[in-house]
Amino acid sequence: MTKRTKKKKSKAARKSGSSKEGRSPSNKSKASKVRKLIKLAKSRARRPKAGKRKKRR
Repeated sequence: MTKRTKKKKSKAARKSGSSKEGRSPSNKSKASKVRKLIKLAKSRARRPKAGKRKKRR
């Protein structure tokens, strides 16, 4: 049987975002950027509708 569990990284390795477990620092920043973009897009989608309601009154 092969070993199935991943080796837990040390605190320093986790902070540096080492590519030992297949996640390079660039990938980490990309993921957070995408998350921020999605958040922005959601808030933008809500804004125009609120503006239209004010104009109707």
